[in-house]
Amino acid sequence: MVDSLRTYLRNILAAATALLVAPAIAPQPAQAESTVRLTAMHWNVGGGWKYQTPGSSDLVVTKIFDTIKGKNPDFVALNEICQSQYAALTKRLQNETNWPQDKGNFVRFQATRNGTTDDGDVCDHKAVGIALLSRQPLGTANRFPLTPNPEYDKDEIRHLLCAPTTTMPVRYCVTHITPKPFGTFGKIQVNEVLRHVEDFEAAGDTVLVGGDFNATPSWPELNVWYDPSVNTPANGDNLGAYREMDDADPYCLGYGEGTTRATTGSPCGTGTKIDMIFFRANRLNGQHAGDSLPLSTCGSALCSDHRIYWGWADLSIG
Repeated sequence: MVDSLRTYLRNILAAATALLVAPAIAPQPAQAESTVRLTAMHWNVGGGWKYQTPGSSDLVVTKIFDTIKGKNPDFVALNEICQSQYAALTKRLQNETNWPQDKGNFVRFQATRNGTTDDGDVCDHKAVGIALLSRQPLGTANRFPLTPNPEYDKDEIRHLLCAPTTTMPVRYCVTHITPKPFGTFGKIQVNEVLRHVEDFEAAGDTVLVGGDFNATPSWPELNVWYDPSVNTPANGDNLGAYREMDDADPYCLGYGEGTTRATTGSPCGTGTKIDMIFFRANRLNGQHAGDSLPLSTCGSALCSDHRIYWGWADLSIG
């Protein structure tokens, strides 16, 4: 009886001692969410890759440079820009502004077509591609080739280019979708982009993706992108989880302003919109808006058949 009591007491003391000396392991708190207003700019320089005389190419670079200085965006997405123009723009932003927080780490470029002797006036036989620029420093880039469309794109390989910022859990992405035939190759590519963006969101990033999607908001191929909350007569049957910077435009609700030189083509009788800046609907924590700027001129000619597109959104991060 005594031995049993002693054994019982020893067990009690051992358990108590273990509790006293064992380190307390508290659950790690989740990173607190905050709301930031992220601003973004997209431009498909379009015919810009043809302007390879020094003066004309300089005008394209100057137009982008001046818009960045004037708008002070967090994120810039560019399509169809020559690598030489990208390099010149980078140098000017480094030397003439304080826009990038880290002047050695704020740009990423992905060639979609490498220059050959058969390319004619394309970037003076040098690479053309997509680029992203960030006011915040950038982490390692992700470069995803999209399904090729050799019949239309020839030797061009479309890509999704993404990079995270190092100062907040935000990732910027840029893409340029093939235009023809959109119902097959275009649809495949927009779905591929969506899968990658959803993976980043699932991992905790707030993602902005800008680019020329070569599709209008009302096309059924983009229903997998647009959130049902966007449904309007101009853009219905949506099944996705994303909002677009200009989808609250009062003149064409759910669609937005035109981003090309076309003055008709939308369900509202306004210009055609094919350039987008998407963000996930459940990240919206406030207001958002977009604006399609007037067509830019380079001397006496249009710089591009696309307008510079600008927007902002109050988004939750963390």
